[in-house]
Amino acid sequence: MKPTHGPTNYQLFMNDQGNQGSGPHKGGPAKLSPNNSRVEDKHGHHGEEEKQKGVAGKAAGHRKEINEEEEYNPLKMPPDWKLAENHAKARSTAPDKKKDGASEKGNLYILFVIVETCPCCGFEIERQQIEYCSDPMALAFLGSGFALFYNFMKFCIIILFIQLAIQQGYNIYTNLNGTYCAIEQTRKLEHKIVHESNCPTTFLLRISLANKLNDKEKLDYVYILNFISLFVVMGVLLYFRKSQRTIDCKIDEEQTTPADYTVCVKNIPIGLNVDYKKELTNLFQTVAVVQSQIEIKVCKVVLVYNIDEICDLEKRMEELVEKKKDAIRDNNYDFEHEDVRQKDEEIERLEHLIHQVEARYQSQNDKFAGIAFVSFETEAMKAAVIEENKHSQVERIRTWLNRGKTPNLDEESDLQWHGQKLFIEQAKEPNDVDWEFIHYTTKEKMVARTKAGIFFFLFEFAAFYTIYLISIQLAKKVDEAHEEDLLGKLDPEELTQISIMSSTISFSIVLFNKFVVSKVLHYIVDDEKISNKTLFQIKYATKYSMALFFNAALISYLVDIVILKNIVGYAGFLQNESQIFIINALFPPFVWCVDPWSCCKNIWRRYIKSKGVKALLTQQEANLLMEEPDYLSAKRYSDVMKTMWFTYFYGTAIPLGTLFSAIGLTLYYLMDYYNILRRRTVKESISNELSTEMIEWLEWIIIFSALGNMTMSYAFFKEFSHFDIALLIIALIYINLDMDAYSYMIWPVDSEEELKTYWEGQLDFDTDYDRENPVTRAEAIAEWTKLVKEGGEEGKEGKEGKEGKEAGKQNKGHKE
Repeated sequence: MKPTHGPTNYQLFMNDQGNQGSGPHKGGPAKLSPNNSRVEDKHGHHGEEEKQKGVAGKAAGHRKEINEEEEYNPLKMPPDWKLAENHAKARSTAPDKKKDGASEKGNLYILFVIVETCPCCGFEIERQQIEYCSDPMALAFLGSGFALFYNFMKFCIIILFIQLAIQQGYNIYTNLNGTYCAIEQTRKLEHKIVHESNCPTTFLLRISLANKLNDKEKLDYVYILNFISLFVVMGVLLYFRKSQRTIDCKIDEEQTTPADYTVCVKNIPIGLNVDYKKELTNLFQTVAVVQSQIEIKVCKVVLVYNIDEICDLEKRMEELVEKKKDAIRDNNYDFEHEDVRQKDEEIERLEHLIHQVEARYQSQNDKFAGIAFVSFETEAMKAAVIEENKHSQVERIRTWLNRGKTPNLDEESDLQWHGQKLFIEQAKEPNDVDWEFIHYTTKEKMVARTKAGIFFFLFEFAAFYTIYLISIQLAKKVDEAHEEDLLGKLDPEELTQISIMSSTISFSIVLFNKFVVSKVLHYIVDDEKISNKTLFQIKYATKYSMALFFNAALISYLVDIVILKNIVGYAGFLQNESQIFIINALFPPFVWCVDPWSCCKNIWRRYIKSKGVKALLTQQEANLLMEEPDYLSAKRYSDVMKTMWFTYFYGTAIPLGTLFSAIGLTLYYLMDYYNILRRRTVKESISNELSTEMIEWLEWIIIFSALGNMTMSYAFFKEFSHFDIALLIIALIYINLDMDAYSYMIWPVDSEEELKTYWEGQLDFDTDYDRENPVTRAEAIAEWTKLVKEGGEEGKEGKEGKEGKEAGKQNKGHKE
């Protein structure tokens, strides 16, 4: 039940599969232990299901489609800007408007409403805007992933304030009252004795751990308080998991989506001369469940195809469109010129070829990828199928090594077809599936991910080494300038120039991490051929978090502590990291406030529209131009994760950094929530898996805290605190335990099973598998639109007739 920001509620997914038949077919799946009477009983429900499908179709048909006058053409030039503006409204982050005028027919609600939808995406144009002061649960219509992200941020802020209250408050107080930085030392510099304080007497240094290095007793208290605070944080993290489950289950119960009824079936034999939809329907209805008394009814089967050929044809289409644009420019923007018409004819022929290829895919199954989405009548049926057909990772590996054939199949319990065990798992939401990559084989994905891993290592090494070289040269330059200043040889203007240069380079590194690293990593992760978008976000967030942490935290440690051994001195480690804390706290929320992505797109949009017909955009390109920039959850998680890791690694040494980070994340939360409501387009359904994985990485703050304290202890005193050694051991044990299971044991939270049938629930679907599948999308949407148009007028007339009768009765009663 992870909904997507789909076209509209109460719209119909055209189901032309149903129960496809029952008898055995040549090359069909083996029946392992069928019960003949049970099979006959199952096959006796076709008429009832067809009746349900008809009622559902008529119910959804009462949504009338606007824009019927002209068939939508995504390649139309020049574009209809009004249509593009309506598309942008339809894609805004807001739920459908509530609909009135519903009547109940059986278990189905039939709506007599005329709704204007975008012909490009099918989303409703008029939407109900979410107030900025609303709870993030208002984003439930997008799926649980977005509400979970904002809850994730809330708990990160809470954890930082807990650290402030228990440890850092005392740490800051004792630092301010310390005396170490004020103590002067003398040293010989070029045959001259110079006097200099132990560390610069700036506020940032006075409030750091350096100011009480001569008070070992207070340092020990800080380590004890850190030990206590992290035990409290462990408890909060345990409760945090419960909070996330509660939100996920609540949204799960409120929303009805195709995944509630659907499983993904993998390792299906390919190359068979059979009707795969009928065979899979027969297989699941007869032998998939034998232990339970529940009767299985399949509602729909959507096959996954290798769409490489279609992708190549679409690239050819893009090239043809560009040639058409060139022809228009060459002929003084005459859209009716013979050269332009010739390109139109070529485009039309290619469109026809694409439709033919899609039809061939479905009729011949020669590009079937061995994966299918099977939807059942109830969620209980889906659960029974998954429960009775479990598999282990070892089985999958053995099957892959044996080229799809599973060794030692148990014919009594394993669901198999031609010696290949069918691996059944909970299906992802239709919008969470990456249809471009789902057909790739395990071997192809392994090769792609190995290459991507190598590219990530090389890029991160190059970025890290480049930043390291710049940082160390800058640090040496600043040290030399400081020494010349002590000797009175440095011109004040030159010192100012060096300070400006230092700040500029440091800021440039921040910009590089924020914009360049994020973009390159996006391309690298995209090359991994990941089959679902949630997993893509997990991979991206993990790699980006690591890159930001390495480039921001570890370089300073390497340059200032390991190489230059300048920890508390001028432009040393503590001074530099204090400035980084401030930049890290204020820069990200400032960036999201200014939002350069939206600004650039707004400027470009105005420029393109001002060109009129000379803009040479297709309707599809105009639609995309009018949209707001895409929202990427992984980038936000990475920013938050880097802040948490950085804060806990250096928080004890720079306690004020914890306060900066808490304020920074609060501002980040406020700005990001505004952006998603007003300045972003959400196109993906993100499941709770992303949040769960990020909690696993968040727990590493305990390890980073122990390592950070040990690093500082060794740098200052050449020893380790016993508390930090104990904490590191506890942290290593903690992150290797299944804390999700322990959290569930303490606070069990489960979502209730969906009670609606598939036929009733489909009226609430925002989308479905065949409308997202590139091969079946055009046909599915066309059939759905046809029924909507046919049912819309009927529903409208029916409503008007009913209202007329009621009005007549009221009239009569009034006269009496």
